[in-house]
Amino acid sequence: MRWFLGLLLVVALITGVLYGVGRFLLSNDLEVTRTVSVERPRAAVFAMVNDLRIAREWSPFYARDPDAEYAFSGDPGEGQNMRWASNVRDVGRGRMSIVSSSPNQEVQSILELGERATLNSIISLRPGQNATAVEWRVTAQCGAGAINVPCRYMNLIMSRQVGQQLEGGLARLKTLTEQLPNVDFEGLNPQFSAVEPQNFVYAVVETSATDLAMIRGAEELGIQQVRDFMAQYGLTPSGPLVRVVTLHDIAANRMSFRVGYPFAGATPLTVVGVQIGQTPSGQAMNVLVEGNGRQVQAAYAQMYAYLQAHRIPLREGGLPWEIVHQAASPDGATPARMEIFIPLQ
Repeated sequence: MRWFLGLLLVVALITGVLYGVGRFLLSNDLEVTRTVSVERPRAAVFAMVNDLRIAREWSPFYARDPDAEYAFSGDPGEGQNMRWASNVRDVGRGRMSIVSSSPNQEVQSILELGERATLNSIISLRPGQNATAVEWRVTAQCGAGAINVPCRYMNLIMSRQVGQQLEGGLARLKTLTEQLPNVDFEGLNPQFSAVEPQNFVYAVVETSATDLAMIRGAEELGIQQVRDFMAQYGLTPSGPLVRVVTLHDIAANRMSFRVGYPFAGATPLTVVGVQIGQTPSGQAMNVLVEGNGRQVQAAYAQMYAYLQAHRIPLREGGLPWEIVHQAASPDGATPARMEIFIPLQ
C-alpha cells in the first residue's frame, strides 16, 4: 500500500508542477507571425487577400486538399464568408469570415477550424521598394476554466504547426501574385454598370497603333467626315464623341476604330462614306481619365491589371470603347477628359 501512496504522491507532484508551469509560465495567448516580400504593388496583393474566392487558392488548406468542397457568401471585403469541408483529416471542416478590411492596407478575419480552434488572422500590407511587405499574424486566446492549462500546452504545439501553415500560404501567395502584371492600379476607382446601346454615325479609321500624332490626325479626318454627314442630313448629336476600338495590334503597328456621335432623329436612307450602327452595350467596367495620350495608355494598363488581379472575366471578343467628354487641345494645354469602357461577361 505504501508504494501505491508513494505513486499517488509522485503523480500529484508532477501534476502540480505541470499545472504550475502551465498556469504561471506558459502564455495564455497564441501569436504567430510570418512575413514575405512580394514583388508587386500592394493593390495587386490586396486583391488576392481581400476576396476569399481568390484567397482559397493560396491558403495552406487548399494546397493540402484542392478537391475540398467550398461555399462562399458575400462580396469581397468585410462580411464575406467561406466554408469548406474535406475528407483530409488535417483540413476537415471550417469557416473563414472577413470582419474588417482597409483598402490596400489590412484584412482581418476569423478562422474557425471546426471544434479544434478559433483563430484571429490579420494580414497587413506595407509598400516597399518595388515590392510589398506582407505580414500575416494569427492569434488566439485560451478560454477560462479547466481547459485553460491544457490549452496553454497545446499552444506550444499549435505555434509550430501554424507557423508552417503561414509560411506555406505566404509562399504560394507570392508565387500567384507575381504572375500578375507589374502595374500599380491603386486609386483607379473603377465603376461597374450595364450600358444601353445608342444609334451612332461613325467613320472607320485605320492607322498606326503607336504613333500618337498619326492617330490624332487620322481621327480628326474621320470626325470631320461624320460632322459633314450629320450636317447634310440634319442629324443632331445626342451625346459626346464615341470611339470604339475594333483592332489593336502592337506587333503589326496597326489599329482601327470607329469614331462618331450618337444621334437623335430618323436614320438616313442613304449612307455614303460613313456608317450607322449602335454603340457597344452590356456589362462593363469604366474609368474616368483626364490627361494626355500617355496617361490614357497608362489607364488602360491599370484597368486590365485590375481585372486580372480581381479575376474579373472579360467578354469574349469584346473590345474597349471611349466616350470623349473633352478632346485634348493640339498644344496640350487642355487635357483630354474621357471615360474608358471595357466589356465584361
